[in-house]
Amino acid sequence: MLFIMCLFTLCAACSNITWKKQYETSLPRELLADGEDYSMLAVGEDIDHSEEIIGLKKVRYFSSLDQVKEEYPDLKIKKSPFFIVFNDKEVVFRTSNLDKALLFIKEKY
Repeated sequence: MLFIMCLFTLCAACSNITWKKQYETSLPRELLADGEDYSMLAVGEDIDHSEEIIGLKKVRYFSSLDQVKEEYPDLKIKKSPFFIVFNDKEVVFRTSNLDKALLFIKEKY
């Protein structure tokens, strides 16, 4: 009986550690894209285009570096302007050049 209780405790502890590791580093859902589209986090430079950008469905804009560092410190953004492109699971592209970010989306969509 003691063996079974020890085994159960060990399994519960390991699953809790795995869960914490998985969700500690996961990105906030509001930054991730839906389906096959992309989303972007833009810091310091607003994305102002007259035409629709095919493949880019949502943009989260921050005017200041301090603001984004406070809300998303895990993204480790160190300069402005800066752009991060997300798919539905992860960061797929990081750059300080808006044109490069938009070209990445255009080529990959």
